Amino acid sequence: MRRFSLAFLMVLLCATSLAAQRRQRLFTSDPEYWVSGGVAGVTGDGVNDGASASTWDFGNSWNWQYSASIEKTLSGGETSLGATGSWSRVPFAYRGTGVPQTSGATCNGCNAHLDMTTLVATYHVGSGTGFHQVIEFNGGIVHYANLKRDSDGATLAGGNNTDPFLSFGWGIGYGLDDRTQIEFVPDWGIAIHERSGLSNGVSNTNRMQSFRFAFRKGFGTRSVRR
Repeated sequence: MRRFSLAFLMVLLCATSLAAQRRQRLFTSDPEYWVSGGVAGVTGDGVNDGASASTWDFGNSWNWQYSASIEKTLSGGETSLGATGSWSRVPFAYRGTGVPQTSGATCNGCNAHLDMTTLVATYHVGSGTGFHQVIEFNGGIVHYANLKRDSDGATLAGGNNTDPFLSFGWGIGYGLDDRTQIEFVPDWGIAIHERSGLSNGVSNTNRMQSFRFAFRKGFGTRSVRR
């Protein structure tokens, strides 16, 4: 009987030791995912497009841009990684400087509009209750499409053009609670256009700046092991 009790006690102690060594799963107050929507004022230089032999002069005018994102929280709780998309209808001056290699109308100095869409991977730093800083790194593409002349709605040469795009943002946020955030983030970005058809000394970059207000909401529960 003593041997049976001793063996039972040893098994119990081993089981207790293994349970203590096993990593426990803990649930935090950090959300697993973030969803946001925002509106920004955006300015840009414009595009020199060699294929259409044209310049799209944005004139650094202020235009509205609308954005949405979804992100997954990373370790630490204050950082997240996800995807962000934005859209803006941009007015510009179209200046055709030669015979375009692509289909579409041309003009020299007419007013027009185009759709500018971005799709980027986003690394976001900053969350929590009260005021905090916000830092963002973005990398992806910008797409120009639907170039339309204002006077008659004619499609202009040079649409459906996609360029690499990089941007950096640094601003402030305010957390109403640990799952509800309001952010103001100035962004500085650059799009790199192809040089095909451009003469030496002509810029192939479109430098853009935006001032974005966003509402950010967290969902789900993040778990960690220790």
